Amino acid sequence: MSRPPSGPAAIVALLLIAPLPAVAQDFAELLEIRRVKETLDLSRVPEPDLSQVPAVDAQRLRDYRTLTAGALQHAAEPMQAQLAANTFGDLCARYLHYELHDAAAVCLDQLRELAPADFQWAYFKLLLQIASGDLEGAVAAAEEALAIRPDDPSTLIRLAELQVATGDIDGAEATYEAAIEAYPESATARIGLGYIALERDDPAKALQIFQEVAASQPEGSEANHHVGLAYRALGDADRAAEAWRLNQDVLIPMYDPLLERLRPLEEDVTLPLDRAVAAAAEGNYDRAIRLYEEILEADETDEEVHFRLAGSLLVVGDDKRAERHLRRTIALNPEHGPAHYALAMFLNRAGRRTESAAHLERAADLMPENLPWRLERAQMRAGTGDTAGAISELEQIVAADPAMIEARRTLAALLIGSGRAEAAVDQLLALVSLTPDDLQARFNLGLMQFETGRYAEARQTLDEALVRFPADIATRHLLARLLATSSDDGVRDGARAVDLAQSVVDEQPALDHLETLAMALAEAGRFDDAVTWQQRALEAERQAAGGNSPQRLDRLALYQARQALRAP
Repeated sequence: MSRPPSGPAAIVALLLIAPLPAVAQDFAELLEIRRVKETLDLSRVPEPDLSQVPAVDAQRLRDYRTLTAGALQHAAEPMQAQLAANTFGDLCARYLHYELHDAAAVCLDQLRELAPADFQWAYFKLLLQIASGDLEGAVAAAEEALAIRPDDPSTLIRLAELQVATGDIDGAEATYEAAIEAYPESATARIGLGYIALERDDPAKALQIFQEVAASQPEGSEANHHVGLAYRALGDADRAAEAWRLNQDVLIPMYDPLLERLRPLEEDVTLPLDRAVAAAAEGNYDRAIRLYEEILEADETDEEVHFRLAGSLLVVGDDKRAERHLRRTIALNPEHGPAHYALAMFLNRAGRRTESAAHLERAADLMPENLPWRLERAQMRAGTGDTAGAISELEQIVAADPAMIEARRTLAALLIGSGRAEAAVDQLLALVSLTPDDLQARFNLGLMQFETGRYAEARQTLDEALVRFPADIATRHLLARLLATSSDDGVRDGARAVDLAQSVVDEQPALDHLETLAMALAEAGRFDDAVTWQQRALEAERQAAGGNSPQRLDRLALYQARQALRAP
């Protein structure tokens, strides 16, 4: 642990030090790796019963679980941690596809904890609840997904279907209409409105809706079945029979892009991808690179393969190609947060800080739940002089995660540097509570309380610091000044101030330490001794600076007039 500087002249400078970008980056990277490893715990995901899964698929699921465990275990840098998280998500999607609900539920909960604002995991939780027959849980899951993406048509349609199932017809109608507003081409939502009309005993309206849908569908569409139901409700049996004859069970497609991820990947693509991910997890990056490149030869538009390939290329030091693939990932999907973040880190290491900052801003905007990325953004802003922007970001971070230590430490430093000592005290109080063995946090808290006139609180803080760190010279020195010069009669203690100040001078007879001893002696009523030590301080100043400051000369005169100092 680093300690505060020993001389009082360096006290304020100590608190104006903002973390260096490189150091902050290292801390944030370690924090991100730890966050992934602590949140995604594969040992808590029950191993599913694969007896009902085809033998080939069952073995591939076992293999994929093994490589997921390896990816988490071997993640030693942010890119590897991100790839491990992606692999964990792939495993979870596979469990969901094969209706291995217990395992899927646990891993989905972990992914939701890791990325609470990531829509896909909220949506997959909805699909899981529907498949499990938990209507109440499914409605809650739909509402959580819509809180992230309010106008997602697939989620709206599924919520409307759940509302119909639970008897909430008015709610279902409003939800179907919202789905149509978000995606006017949705035949599924319009069919839903037709059934709402039938439920309300308005078959004429239902017929109009069903006929409009049938006209937009291919020949043989099942929409004709719905037309037939409307005719039957109208009492026209002949037209109902004709509509049913036209129905050849051609399904009405539902717009649901995320559902595609749950469909089995094609054999010639999945196997190379599995092998590539496994090779990267085992540290065989050359093999992983070759396999990723094979996949891209078949489908150059696979953004995730470009991203994974970039990660392996960065590990082996092929920076130029890695940069190209990161940029290709972003070109294919401008909202790929991890790619923006990885490119930002790469550009920062390359010294291209302006462009790096732009990608870091974008990554943090896309994934606001990723607090370590936002911490890095705040530190980047501070490093470029945007102190107000950095403080605003850090205040939001500590509000979201009050236990985020480095965010509080950085925020306290910036608040002090901005002259906002009172606000800094609040952050330092929380920091001391979170890290009771952090000497610098305790010292800084005592200093800020001292400087804002909260003398009794400052004394308590510094006393507690000395109980834990009795040998720390900077804390003894600051407490000695407080006890000698406070304007609060209940705080001053001249005798103890002398003891502390004398111990500091005995160890380090620096100019400021000599002067503090003079202050303490004056408070103890030993004015002749105070004059002697102040004269020694003046002599030390003359030797160092060639003259004396008016302030120190005034203090000598004060002691000669047998008065103690009351100017902390």
